Amino acid sequence: MLTLTHASLATIDELFRYKSRQFRLDDFPGYTDDQWGIKAHNRPWIEEHGRFAKGQKVIEVGGGYSLLVKHLSEKYELEAWIGDDFGAVSGEHMWARWGDPSEWERANPEVRYVLKPFGSCTSEYPGGYFDRIFTVSTLEHIPGHLRLAVLKDMHRCLTPGGKELHTIDVPTTPPQALLQAVVTARLPLLSRIWRTRWSDIRTWVELIRASGVRIDTSIPPELGLLDRRVLVESPDVVYRFYPPNNEPKPYSPAASLLLVIEDR
Repeated sequence: MLTLTHASLATIDELFRYKSRQFRLDDFPGYTDDQWGIKAHNRPWIEEHGRFAKGQKVIEVGGGYSLLVKHLSEKYELEAWIGDDFGAVSGEHMWARWGDPSEWERANPEVRYVLKPFGSCTSEYPGGYFDRIFTVSTLEHIPGHLRLAVLKDMHRCLTPGGKELHTIDVPTTPPQALLQAVVTARLPLLSRIWRTRWSDIRTWVELIRASGVRIDTSIPPELGLLDRRVLVESPDVVYRFYPPNNEPKPYSPAASLLLVIEDR
């Protein structure tokens, strides 16, 4: 049975630990090794919690230009895939600013690319095939009405005994709004006065549950987003890599929700 066995928020201490271990990938569009944002945490977190082994079949969903799966393939002798439509469904069209995905595919022949989205149960993503399925800052970019279908499709492709790992950007709700949401949840009558909602943490967990996953772990409290030990996207990364690159823009820091789903 698919079970959520881990849920946490990325922390600064974890990022420091990964940096001290000198985890690094070659530079690729949107990434350099000197970053200190949430993705600099998330990629080594995937490796640490994935427990990868020789001969496994792994896929990074929404990996795009990422070299993480290539790194894992070389280190653990895996069969490596990336499944990404490069923004065709979401309308973000990454290739428009970072290059033609077909050229990237030709430059990395050790990785198998499928340029189609999850959610349609296409046979190009074979059922019960992958030992590890993971995403890094991807699921929040999927249109809301498609997310449940995407999750169910990933579950379909997981091999018995396999594992999914997801890192999801969640907004850091302003403290006043977050406190109001917590109070409103305990005193529903106040919802008529305060039109607030819970943070995305609860929304994602309920969506995971709706996809057919049993919840068997504690869930980070929404007030945990106020903890200064929780890692948020750095201003440096936002300035340099969020479009338009290297230009001023509004800064709304996001935290990272870390989820592990196992077939038990």
